[in-house]
Amino acid sequence: MIFLTFFSGIIRHDVDEKAYLKLAAKKQFGCVGQIYKDTSASGSCVLISDHFVLSCAHVFVDSDTRPDTLNFNGHTIVSYVAYNHRVTDISNLKLVFKGQKVKVKNLWIHPYYLDSLTKGSCDIALLEIEQPLKNITPAKLNYSSDELNSNVVGVGYGASGPADRPDLVGLYNKKIAGENVVDSIGGQLYLGYETLLFCDFDHPTRTDCNKMGSPTPRPLEYISSGGDSGGGLFRKKKNQWELIGICTGGGVNVEQLIKTGYYGQTMEWTRVSVFTEWIDELKRWTTSKSK
Repeated sequence: MIFLTFFSGIIRHDVDEKAYLKLAAKKQFGCVGQIYKDTSASGSCVLISDHFVLSCAHVFVDSDTRPDTLNFNGHTIVSYVAYNHRVTDISNLKLVFKGQKVKVKNLWIHPYYLDSLTKGSCDIALLEIEQPLKNITPAKLNYSSDELNSNVVGVGYGASGPADRPDLVGLYNKKIAGENVVDSIGGQLYLGYETLLFCDFDHPTRTDCNKMGSPTPRPLEYISSGGDSGGGLFRKKKNQWELIGICTGGGVNVEQLIKTGYYGQTMEWTRVSVFTEWIDELKRWTTSKSK
C-alpha cells in the first residue's frame, strides 16, 4: 500500500544527507524560516525585509480532509482529498527563524489565488511580522525575467529521505537545501507573464527519469514539495544571492513513483519576479499607514 502525500527535501540516494543539511545551514539561507499553526509545523517562509515575510498562499488555507482509496496497476493508493476550505486565523500563526519566534501582524493572500476562475494560480502570500528579527539578513528579491536555465538552491522544512526509497521518507523537522536547474517556465499568466518555475528530479545514471531540460543532475540534486511549501528558491547572480521562487508544490506522477521513486517527479515554484509590484505596493501601503 502506498500513502500518497507530499514531501520535501527528497535527496539523491547516492549522496550523504549531511551535505544537504550543511548547505541549508549557510548564512545566506538564514532568511528561510518555519511556519507553525498553534504547535504544528505547517510550512516554510522567507524573510524579505525587517517586517515582511513571503510564503505560499495555500499554507494559509485550512481545510478538512478525507481519505480516498484507488487501485493502480495492482497497487492500493491512499490519497487525501481536501474540503471545507477557510483562511487561517493569524492569531494561531507563529514564525520561527533560527530559534527566534515571532507573531504575525497581517496576512495578505494574493487575490487571484482565492479566485476560483484562476484555479489556484498566483500561489503567494505576504506576511507582516510584529517585530524585527535579530542577526538575520533578509533575502533580496529578483526583479528580472531571466530565470530559465538558472542553477538554483531550494531551501525549506519538511519530510526528507532518499529518492529511491519512498518508504524511508519521513517527517524529521530538518531544514534541507538542495540544488536543481530551472528547466521550464509556465503556468497561468499574470500581468502578461507566466507565473511558475519548473524543475525535474534527474537520476544520477538513468536518463528515462528526465522530464525537461538536461538529464544531468546537480551534485546536490533534490526535489521539494508539501512541508517545504512557502520555502525559497535562490540563485547567485553577480556574486549576490537573490530569491527567485516560492515553493508551491508539484504533484506526484504515480506511475513514475512506482517505477523509480521520486526520480522523474517535478516541482513548481511561484515566480517572484512577476509579483514584485504587488509585494512592493503592499509594503509601501502598510509602512505609510503605520506612520
